[in-house]
Amino acid sequence: MAEEKVKHLTLSQAAFKDFERLATSYKLYHKALLEVMIHYFKVTGIDPREPLAGNPTDAIKALDRRLISFIRQQEKEQLRPIKDELALITKKLYAFDDEEKGLGKVHHLRKMNERLKRIAEKLGLP
Repeated sequence: MAEEKVKHLTLSQAAFKDFERLATSYKLYHKALLEVMIHYFKVTGIDPREPLAGNPTDAIKALDRRLISFIRQQEKEQLRPIKDELALITKKLYAFDDEEKGLGKVHHLRKMNERLKRIAEKLGLP
């Protein structure tokens, strides 16, 4: 088993107090806290000399809210009008479909659609 060499670091009194507070708040020993800090900076690529003012979690939440707002806006401006227009077209088409008067167009269109689907399947089209 390889023996672990012990190294020492020199810190200012204020920095050491902050380090101790961090260790206490995360319930870690000094060595464990230093190791996870090093791992964190390696994994995230964050430069500790340039601390971010905001929390990355808060930034993600803000982006999430903006995305949801954008989706709702698109739904209101784009999708709902399209849906309403399709509903209107469907109503008009069914109103036009009157088999008593010999205007069974919808039934005829459905049959044609089924035939076209079968032809597409035979041709291997999606």
